[in-house]
Amino acid sequence: MKTLAKYHGYFNASRVGPPIVGVWTLDASTDGWTQGSGVNSDYFSSVTYFDLKGMSMDEKTMFIQAATVQQAGILLVGGATGDNVVIYDIMTSIPIDINDSNVQVDIVNRGLGFPGSTLNYEHVLYQRMTRYGIDLDFGGAFPVMSEEHQSGSLMPTASDRIYSYRLMIVGAAGDVSVVAPPVRHVMNLEGKEEPTYEYLMRLKRSYDLQQEPDVD
Repeated sequence: MKTLAKYHGYFNASRVGPPIVGVWTLDASTDGWTQGSGVNSDYFSSVTYFDLKGMSMDEKTMFIQAATVQQAGILLVGGATGDNVVIYDIMTSIPIDINDSNVQVDIVNRGLGFPGSTLNYEHVLYQRMTRYGIDLDFGGAFPVMSEEHQSGSLMPTASDRIYSYRLMIVGAAGDVSVVAPPVRHVMNLEGKEEPTYEYLMRLKRSYDLQQEPDVD
């Protein structure tokens, strides 16, 4: 059994003005985040991956036992009552372009791995959505987590990478600031040798999925 971890860095940014036309300023302390453009300028993403090449070279299939997200600090949002931040933590067996508007529509409207989305159930190993909103009790500083959903297949994979994504969407009518602590994506997995035929078929399946994702 191996425990692997990948980090998504600290985020500190503020926007002056309304959505789309407002101007964002990313603090120098912001680590590894990319801002969307145009109508998605209030979208921010962080991308990394787990390197399984050493294990896959031994012709072992990776059986995922568990996956989770660990966060040490608190999310801070400076804004008005009703402003919110939605965060998606996603781990997949094939790469996605998380800055692509079609993929973002899938994530927000359909849910990756659910019918009609870009990826199918097998692709999406882990997915968690959390929504934080500012209410009257806490004012414009400490948002309350108002919603959380989790899904994923934890399916075995013969790929040499597992891709790790964090997507943050800021919903605010006016000026807003967001400070998010770094998090780690953690996976417990075990490499096992399978019969040759099953392993080759799993390799083929991983290859096929990376070339042309299924659409349910």
